[in-house]
Amino acid sequence: MSKRYTLLLAFVSALFFALFSLLCYYSRLATDDYFFISDVRSHGIITGVTSQYIEWCGRYAATFLMDVIYSLLDVNQTWYFLYPSASFVLLLTGIYKLIQALSYHFEFNLSKPNQRITAVYFIILLFFSSVDIGETWIWYCSLSSYLWSVIAFVWACTFIFGNSSKLISILFSSLCLIYAGGSSEVYSVIYGVLFLLVIIYRYKASQDFQSFKNDLLVQRLTIPYIVFGIAFVIFLIAPGNYLRDQLFPERHVGQAFLFTIKSVIKFGVLFIPFRLAYVIAFGVPFIVIGSSMGGRNATITFNAFFKLATIIFLSLVLLVFVLIAYVMMETGPPRLWFIISFLFSVYVTAVCFYAGYSGYISEPVISVLKRSALMLAVLILGYNLWHQSVICPKYAKAHDERIRYVTELNKTLPADTTITLTPLPSSGMLYSSEIKADTNHFTNRELRLGYDLKFQVLSE
Repeated sequence: MSKRYTLLLAFVSALFFALFSLLCYYSRLATDDYFFISDVRSHGIITGVTSQYIEWCGRYAATFLMDVIYSLLDVNQTWYFLYPSASFVLLLTGIYKLIQALSYHFEFNLSKPNQRITAVYFIILLFFSSVDIGETWIWYCSLSSYLWSVIAFVWACTFIFGNSSKLISILFSSLCLIYAGGSSEVYSVIYGVLFLLVIIYRYKASQDFQSFKNDLLVQRLTIPYIVFGIAFVIFLIAPGNYLRDQLFPERHVGQAFLFTIKSVIKFGVLFIPFRLAYVIAFGVPFIVIGSSMGGRNATITFNAFFKLATIIFLSLVLLVFVLIAYVMMETGPPRLWFIISFLFSVYVTAVCFYAGYSGYISEPVISVLKRSALMLAVLILGYNLWHQSVICPKYAKAHDERIRYVTELNKTLPADTTITLTPLPSSGMLYSSEIKADTNHFTNRELRLGYDLKFQVLSE
C-alpha cells in the first residue's frame, strides 16, 4: 500500500480513537450497575459471587470481575472510564496478536503495518456493527459478560494458533477459556462449535488417526477445549440458572420457532441493510491488504471461499437465534446480539481479504473503492464525533447534577418522601441512566440502592 493511503487510514483510525475516548470519558453508572454495587457493598466479592451463582445466575467468572470493579470503585464515578477503556485496549491488542498468530500459522506474509491496520479496522467494523453501542461497549454492568467473553475467546485463539511454546499455549488459553466458559451460555456454545469445526477440519486433513493425534494444533487445542467444557458445565449446573429460568415464559417449541423466524427477519431487514455503509467504509482496507499480498498462493477460488464462509456464518447466526429463542422465549437484548456482530465482522473481514488476495477484484475497481471508502469513513466518524461531542457532555453534566441533588437531599429529607426529578437529556451512544415515572420500576429501585436513598424517586 502507498504511504499516502496508509496515512489516510491512520487519520481515520485517529478519529475513531477520539470518538471512543469521548464515550468512555462521559460514560456514567446506570441501572443494574447500582444493584451490583449495593450487593458487593453489602456482601463482599466472594459472597456476592456465590450468592449470585446460587440464587440468580451461573456466570461466576463475569460476576467475579464485575464485583472486583464495583468493590474498588463503588459509586465514585472518577475512574470508571478506565473500565471500558481497558476493555477496548485488551480487545484491540488481542485482535492484533491473533492476526499475528494466524499469519504465522497460515504462513501469510502480512507486514506489521498491515497487521495493525487490520486490527484497528476490524475493531471499528465491530463497533459500528453492534446493535446497541452503549449497552455493549460502554455500560459497565454488561462488559464482563459479553465484551470480555469475546476478549477471552480472542486471546485463547491467540495462544492456540501462535508460535509460543506448547506449555505456555495450553496454560494461558485454558485460563482464557475458563473465563469464556463462565461468562455467557450463548457465546460459549458458539465458541465450542467453532473449536469443534477446527478439530473436524484438522481430522479430515490428516492422513490417519495417528497423524491427527500428532498434529501440534490439535495437541494445543485438546486440553484447553476440555477445560473450557468443564468451565461451561460448572456454569450450566448453577442453581441460580434454574431459579432465574422461572422468570422466563414457559417454553414451547412452536413459540421458539416463531421467535427464531422473527430474529431472522430482524437480521435480514434491520441488521444487515443498516450496516452496509460500514462494510464499505471499513471493509475496503481488507481488500486492499489482500490485493497487496498477491493471489499466487490462493488455493481455492473466491466464489468457493465466499460460498463456504457464507454457509458457516449463516449457520452460526441461526444457531445463536435458536439458542436465544429457546432460552428466553424472545429475540434477546442487544448485548446478546453482540456475538452476531462479532461473527459478522469476522465474516466481512475474511471475505474482503480473500476477494483482494485471490485477485477477484481488479485494480481499477479497488482504486475507486479506496477513495469512496475513505470519504465515507471520514464522513461517518466525523459526524459521530461531532454529534457525540455535543450530546454526551450535556448528558453527563445533567446526570452528575442529579446525583449531587439526590445525595444532598438524602441528608435532610425523611423516609417515605417522593421526589420528582427532571428527565435526563439524550445520552447519544452512551447507555442512559434514566429512571421511570414509576417508583416501583427496577431502574428507580436500583438508583435508591446505589446511593442508599431514604426517599422514593421518579422522573417526570
